[in-house]
Amino acid sequence: MEYPIVEKGMEIGRLRARQEGLYTVFEARLPLRTELTRLYLCGKGESRLLGVMEPGSGGCVLCRRLSRRQLPAQIEYASTEAMAAPPERSGWTPGANGMLYDRSARLLAIPAELHDQSRMVRTMVINGKEYIVFHW
Repeated sequence: MEYPIVEKGMEIGRLRARQEGLYTVFEARLPLRTELTRLYLCGKGESRLLGVMEPGSGGCVLCRRLSRRQLPAQIEYASTEAMAAPPERSGWTPGANGMLYDRSARLLAIPAELHDQSRMVRTMVINGKEYIVFHW
Protein backbone atom coordinates (compact mmCIF):
# COMPACT_ATOMS: atom_id res chain seq x y z
CA MET A 1 0.00 0.00 0.00
CA GLU A 2 1.05 3.59 -0.51
CA TYR A 3 -0.03 6.81 1.17
CA PRO A 4 0.76 10.44 0.28
CA ILE A 5 3.18 12.36 2.49
CA VAL A 6 1.66 15.83 3.00
CA GLU A 7 3.27 19.09 4.09
CA LYS A 8 1.25 22.34 4.24
CA GLY A 9 -1.55 20.76 2.19
CA MET A 10 0.74 19.63 -0.63
CA GLU A 11 1.91 16.09 -1.43
CA ILE A 12 5.72 15.94 -1.15
CA GLY A 13 6.32 12.18 -1.28
CA ARG A 14 4.94 8.70 -0.77
CA LEU A 15 4.92 6.35 2.23
CA ARG A 16 5.02 2.65 1.41
CA ALA A 17 3.50 0.07 3.78
CA ARG A 18 3.69 -3.71 3.66
CA GLN A 19 2.67 -6.50 6.02
CA GLU A 20 5.29 -8.74 7.66
CA GLY A 21 3.40 -11.16 9.85
CA LEU A 22 1.71 -9.24 12.66
CA TYR A 23 3.64 -6.07 11.85
CA THR A 24 3.32 -3.32 9.27
CA VAL A 25 6.59 -2.02 7.80
CA PHE A 26 6.58 1.63 6.71
CA GLU A 27 9.22 3.10 4.39
CA ALA A 28 9.52 6.74 3.34
CA ARG A 29 12.06 8.74 1.38
CA LEU A 30 12.18 12.53 0.89
CA PRO A 31 14.79 14.87 -0.59
CA LEU A 32 17.53 15.84 1.86
CA ARG A 33 16.32 18.44 4.39
CA THR A 34 18.30 20.66 6.74
CA GLU A 35 15.70 20.60 9.54
CA LEU A 36 14.62 17.72 11.75
CA THR A 37 11.63 16.04 10.07
CA ARG A 38 9.08 14.01 12.00
CA LEU A 39 6.61 11.87 10.09
CA TYR A 40 3.07 11.24 11.40
CA LEU A 41 0.42 8.73 10.34
CA CYS A 42 -2.92 10.55 10.05
CA GLY A 43 -6.53 9.52 9.60
CA LYS A 44 -10.03 9.97 11.01
CA GLY A 45 -9.04 13.01 13.06
CA GLU A 46 -6.04 11.48 14.80
CA SER A 47 -2.31 11.31 14.19
CA ARG A 48 0.46 9.14 15.58
CA LEU A 49 4.19 9.79 15.37
CA LEU A 50 5.80 7.29 13.00
CA GLY A 51 9.35 8.48 13.64
CA VAL A 52 12.10 10.95 12.77
CA MET A 53 13.55 10.84 9.28
CA GLU A 54 17.32 10.28 9.02
CA PRO A 55 19.83 11.32 6.36
CA GLY A 56 20.68 8.45 4.03
CA SER A 57 20.93 7.38 0.38
CA GLY A 58 20.90 10.94 -0.99
CA GLY A 59 17.90 12.13 1.00
CA CYS A 60 15.95 11.58 4.21
CA VAL A 61 14.70 8.06 4.95
CA LEU A 62 12.53 6.36 7.52
CA CYS A 63 11.90 2.67 7.99
CA ARG A 64 9.66 1.64 10.89
CA ARG A 65 7.99 -1.64 11.90
CA LEU A 66 4.85 -1.30 14.05
CA SER A 67 2.16 -3.58 15.44
CA ARG A 68 -1.51 -2.86 14.74
CA ARG A 69 -2.15 -1.42 18.20
CA GLN A 70 0.46 1.29 17.57
CA LEU A 71 -1.39 2.59 14.49
CA PRO A 72 -4.32 5.00 14.09
CA ALA A 73 -7.67 3.28 13.53
CA GLN A 74 -7.49 4.25 9.85
CA ILE A 75 -4.51 5.59 7.92
CA GLU A 76 -5.38 8.12 5.21
CA TYR A 77 -2.05 9.90 4.71
CA ALA A 78 1.31 10.70 6.31
CA SER A 79 2.34 14.21 7.26
CA THR A 80 5.31 16.21 8.51
CA GLU A 81 2.88 17.87 10.95
CA ALA A 82 0.70 16.28 13.63
CA MET A 83 -3.01 16.62 12.77
CA ALA A 84 -2.24 18.35 9.48
CA ALA A 85 -5.01 19.06 7.01
CA PRO A 86 -5.49 16.27 4.47
CA PRO A 87 -4.51 16.72 0.81
CA GLU A 88 -6.80 18.94 -1.26
CA ARG A 89 -9.90 17.13 -2.50
CA SER A 90 -13.22 17.99 -4.05
CA GLY A 91 -15.59 17.35 -1.10
CA TRP A 92 -15.89 21.01 -0.09
CA THR A 93 -19.34 22.64 0.15
CA PRO A 94 -19.62 26.47 0.13
CA GLY A 95 -21.01 28.14 3.26
CA ALA A 96 -21.62 31.66 4.61
CA ASN A 97 -18.87 34.33 4.45
CA GLY A 98 -16.78 32.26 2.03
CA MET A 99 -16.37 29.34 4.44
CA LEU A 100 -16.15 25.76 3.15
CA TYR A 101 -17.42 22.56 4.81
CA ASP A 102 -16.53 18.91 4.32
CA ARG A 103 -19.07 17.07 6.42
CA SER A 104 -17.72 13.57 5.64
CA ALA A 105 -14.26 14.47 6.98
CA ARG A 106 -15.69 16.89 9.59
CA LEU A 107 -13.61 19.82 8.38
CA LEU A 108 -14.33 23.56 8.36
CA ALA A 109 -12.22 25.93 6.22
CA ILE A 110 -12.37 29.66 6.97
CA PRO A 111 -10.80 32.18 4.56
CA ALA A 112 -7.43 33.16 6.10
CA GLU A 113 -7.91 36.89 5.53
CA LEU A 114 -10.83 36.90 8.02
CA HIS A 115 -8.61 36.06 11.02
CA ASP A 116 -5.29 37.03 12.57
CA GLN A 117 -2.66 34.45 11.68
CA SER A 118 -0.26 32.92 14.16
CA ARG A 119 2.24 30.08 14.05
CA MET A 120 -0.28 27.78 15.73
CA VAL A 121 -2.81 28.07 12.89
CA ARG A 122 -2.74 25.52 10.08
CA THR A 123 -3.54 26.86 6.65
CA MET A 124 -4.36 25.09 3.40
CA VAL A 125 -4.76 26.29 -0.17
CA ILE A 126 -8.11 25.18 -1.65
CA ASN A 127 -8.91 26.12 -5.24
CA GLY A 128 -6.07 28.68 -5.20
CA LYS A 129 -7.24 30.49 -2.03
CA GLU A 130 -5.75 30.23 1.47
CA TYR A 131 -7.95 28.89 4.31
CA ILE A 132 -7.55 28.11 8.00
CA VAL A 133 -8.75 24.52 8.47
CA PHE A 134 -10.38 23.16 11.62
CA HIS A 135 -11.45 19.62 12.48
CA TRP A 136 -14.66 19.25 14.50
